[in-house]
Amino acid sequence: MASPTTTTTAAQLLSISIALFASGGIASLSLFAVPFLQSQPASRSLPQTRWLFSRGSHTFPQAAFLSSAGFSYLAWTTAPSGSFGEFVGLVTQVGRVSGYVVAAVLTLSIAPVTMFAMIPTNFALIQKNEDLGGARSEKSARDGDAKPGLRSAEESVNAKGVVEELTDLSGPQGRTTEDSSEEDDREVRELLGKFAMLNGVRAVLMGLGGVVGLWTALAA
Repeated sequence: MASPTTTTTAAQLLSISIALFASGGIASLSLFAVPFLQSQPASRSLPQTRWLFSRGSHTFPQAAFLSSAGFSYLAWTTAPSGSFGEFVGLVTQVGRVSGYVVAAVLTLSIAPVTMFAMIPTNFALIQKNEDLGGARSEKSARDGDAKPGLRSAEESVNAKGVVEELTDLSGPQGRTTEDSSEEDDREVRELLGKFAMLNGVRAVLMGLGGVVGLWTALAA
């Protein structure tokens, strides 16, 4: 059985690493992927955006949960043995326990940002993709899952269609089956810009969680 020291060290390494790597991955979407997508017509950018949403939804939420759970574990195990009330008292004081708690809250806070701030923008892009005959992936398009107006954004997100999302490892669809208009291109560029801004907030929160966790671990 691993000693408490070994377990604590492993939890520190994993929680901090996951938070910082996830922050970098999230930031790369806003800094690199979105400007590239905005340079293309909506008929091409929308399927690629939909593919990124699909990949990201199975990566970043899990990373946030794992890092937050790790920091929560570190906060609990760092506190001296005692009652829950004593633990709460330590949370309100500056120290290792409160440091890990702050790190846990910061990393998990990308969830409400996603749910309450980003979902309307993301769903608008997904719906636009569906309306123009875009699919979630190359395989989804090839297997007849890309017809204009076939599904709503909610149905697309819930993987209602021919191809199962979790087992689909194909790349993005090249373009939608319908051409986009200049109005479509303008609207999608604006939506992508809004997504980039909100996504940047998530990257900062995740990064701050990793930095606070690292600072707390080094201060031990």
